[in-house]
Amino acid sequence: MKVVLFLLAVYFLFIPCVSGQDACTLELKGNVFDENGNRLKGATVFIKEINIGKVTDEAGGFLFQNLCERTYVVEVKFLGYETYVTTIHLNKSAELFIPLKSADKVLNEVIVYDHKENFTKTTNYAKLSSRELDESAGKSLGETLRGITGVNSIQTGPAIFKPVIHGVHSQRILLLNNGVRQEGQQWGAEHAPEIDPFVATNVVVIKDAAAIKYGTDALGGVIVVSPAELPTDQKLGGQFHLIGNTNNRGGIVSGLLEGGLKHLKGWGWRVQGTGKKYGDAHAANYNLSNTGVEELDYSAALGYHKENTGIELFYSHFNTTLGVLLGSAISSTEDLANAIEREPPQYTTDFTYTIQAPRQEVKHDLLKIKGHLRRGKNLYNLQYGFQANDRKEYDLRRGSLVNVPALGYKLYTQTLDAEWAITKNKKDTRSIGINGMWQGNNKMDGTQTLPFIPNYINYSTGIYWTESITKDKVNWDFGVRYDYKYYDVAGFDYSNQLYKAQLSFYNASATMGTTYQLGNSSTITSTLASTWRPPSVAELYSLGTHQSAAAIEYGLLLDETTNRVKDIEEVGFKTEKALKWVNTYRYQKKKFDMELSAYINYIFNYTYLKPRGVTETTRGTYPFFRYTQTDASFVGADVSANYSFTQFLSVGSKISLLWVKDQTNNDYLIFIPSNRYEVFLRYKVPANQKGITYYTELNARYIQEQYRAPRVVPIQDIIDAKEQGIDLFEDDKKNFDFVAAPNGYFLSSVNIGFSRPIHETKIDVRFSINNLSNTSYREYTNRLRYYSDDLGRNFTLAVKYSF
Repeated sequence: MKVVLFLLAVYFLFIPCVSGQDACTLELKGNVFDENGNRLKGATVFIKEINIGKVTDEAGGFLFQNLCERTYVVEVKFLGYETYVTTIHLNKSAELFIPLKSADKVLNEVIVYDHKENFTKTTNYAKLSSRELDESAGKSLGETLRGITGVNSIQTGPAIFKPVIHGVHSQRILLLNNGVRQEGQQWGAEHAPEIDPFVATNVVVIKDAAAIKYGTDALGGVIVVSPAELPTDQKLGGQFHLIGNTNNRGGIVSGLLEGGLKHLKGWGWRVQGTGKKYGDAHAANYNLSNTGVEELDYSAALGYHKENTGIELFYSHFNTTLGVLLGSAISSTEDLANAIEREPPQYTTDFTYTIQAPRQEVKHDLLKIKGHLRRGKNLYNLQYGFQANDRKEYDLRRGSLVNVPALGYKLYTQTLDAEWAITKNKKDTRSIGINGMWQGNNKMDGTQTLPFIPNYINYSTGIYWTESITKDKVNWDFGVRYDYKYYDVAGFDYSNQLYKAQLSFYNASATMGTTYQLGNSSTITSTLASTWRPPSVAELYSLGTHQSAAAIEYGLLLDETTNRVKDIEEVGFKTEKALKWVNTYRYQKKKFDMELSAYINYIFNYTYLKPRGVTETTRGTYPFFRYTQTDASFVGADVSANYSFTQFLSVGSKISLLWVKDQTNNDYLIFIPSNRYEVFLRYKVPANQKGITYYTELNARYIQEQYRAPRVVPIQDIIDAKEQGIDLFEDDKKNFDFVAAPNGYFLSSVNIGFSRPIHETKIDVRFSINNLSNTSYREYTNRLRYYSDDLGRNFTLAVKYSF
């Protein structure tokens, strides 16, 4: 109630203060149409001189208010249409009628007004708009992406989220951070992407495996995180965000400045930074001790862009400390059995901002240099990337080791990408490219633990060819790729014996897609891709306690009986190969739009962490998982629909369905997202005479219980059998879980906000309540669901100032 009163006080005090500042009173409104006169909802209209963009409403309309008398350049973009640019001298209020022409080119389509990427018309993708990013500001990237159908997350407690696309995650998803493939210790399910979401103005998820140009890790899909293009005028612009949360009693401050360089036409720059501090999160009924977050990120960019040439330099630094639930630290098998049954979790204390062990400390630096050159019908792109990843994981240790990490690694990555894009004619384009990568991973000295994964050097290279052809109402895309990966590995086994290995993996990938225009309002897209993935070092050589995951994990090459590391030929290892088919139907009319997507992804030699029992070490007692291979099928459907009753009121729904099966053993897999259903009602008041807009959105989500889960073998049964010298799983290879899948749950939320322009600036205020009814629930894909509930009710107040 105090938060609500504070919001109202801010609003009513703010309005009178600015109501007199109306020196600029002109309006520019208009409508955007296609070639057939259909109004285009969702087109972006951008005025460069004031650095403000609008998205057309259900009737294709837009409105800019409080404009001054001057000349403006208006730019209109919409996916699948050519960009429209016009110059208008505004000396009185005016109205524009803007017809957009269908794009002839398949490459370099516009996703939103401030970014371009090489997506084709046959790519099955979904995107988060700038509005959706603003309304989810303050969440991690993994949390934010859950707003897209077919995208979920696997999490470790309330602060660590990792994206899941159509049921797969980690090494099967490629993440592009400002055009550079993100390379950290992503093999861990509890290793969240080291990316500040405030850097992005556009996030696109490619759901099929057709993004063949990006590499083998795109077996499940690609996540493209992109900032806005650098400005080229001299005007200073920027944003400032201030966000507060009640659940963890924390907040975020983020700011951005950008502009051009005086006397240096074509040059632009940007600096950005974010600070975050959270205390312990809170479930509905108890504190989640040691789940605080501290984070400090910053980035800078400098670039020169002309029509036919350009170069850009980008640097970012990410630094975070993440607490892991204290109740997940177990000292004995009896404690483990009790911890699973106990509520609240053991070691639960009062709220604090202190982050102690177990915890993660992660730093990530990225440097990018990119240039492009256009000569006639040829476009040449060259990009170099350097990344340094520093990960430390702290366990509950004693004596002189209290402040010494139990796991520590430094990973250095260099990438080089070259591409030659050829526009053969208006209906035929081609891209030929090569990617190269070098990686060096080394264990930090002084941890006094055996390496969880060995030191290694990785050399990777790949070449690709893609062709895009348009004929009448049909678009075709084809692509082939060949990759080679080499590992040089050195580590120590349980006997502290040195082992070394040199491993090589190579194979080809291919993709084909088509989009058919059924009419003015609908299209159908189908893509079929055959891809493969080499194993990660962690899947082969993991050894010991993974504290952040509250588990002990063993790799495929570890012999459980002798604790010896085997050669890869001894275990009959095979690389993963996948065949994915995705079909999408899109329909869009004035008041109604819908997207229906169905897919099947059959993965041969699917590698996953399989529960194997409970084991004790000097560092505690934990569930025991082992990397295993099987054939698995992922079948699902995504549905999203929106209907506008009036220009004020609209309703929408999102559905994500997924069925996964272990085909080899006729069984189910563990930690697979369950089916999800969402509906929302949005009421928005268009801009009034002062340009103020209001909106209210009510959201309800139902997450179904995961009925397609493995059998349950309780911890106590494993303990009793072990005391009798019985291994319950020696001859029984079926999957199992330690506890039953949690019940399904219903969550509701409310989001209220308003936006007000002030001359050439704008302020946005948002107030939201998540988990409105303070429901107690456990998410099936949360690795810590064995020990605690998920987040309780949370109030958020966010203010954004743009200038």
